[in-house]
Amino acid sequence: MKLSTALFTSALAIGLAFGFTALPTGTAEAGEVKGKIESTKKEGRQIKIGGKTYFISGSRTNVCIKGTCDADRAELKVGMSCKGNTSGKKKGMEFKKVSCK
Repeated sequence: MKLSTALFTSALAIGLAFGFTALPTGTAEAGEVKGKIESTKKEGRQIKIGGKTYFISGSRTNVCIKGTCDADRAELKVGMSCKGNTSGKKKGMEFKKVSCK
């Protein structure tokens, strides 16, 4: 067994002994998206950010615009700066929450 493999195995065993079950992978969440809206379709049901199309559900997505979190998806406009979290449930990616300015 190589020394690096032995060290990793030992560190993993110590971590598990103290109750650590997951290793940190970074500061950003797995489905985090940031950027400006390039286009909108179907009254805000679909928006394009960074060349990818994302879906906005009327019931499953929480839309916040300028700090107001009970906004309607139809208020999303091209050029708004947005960030949000996605899930891969629908054809492409669907936002769980999206905040725009």
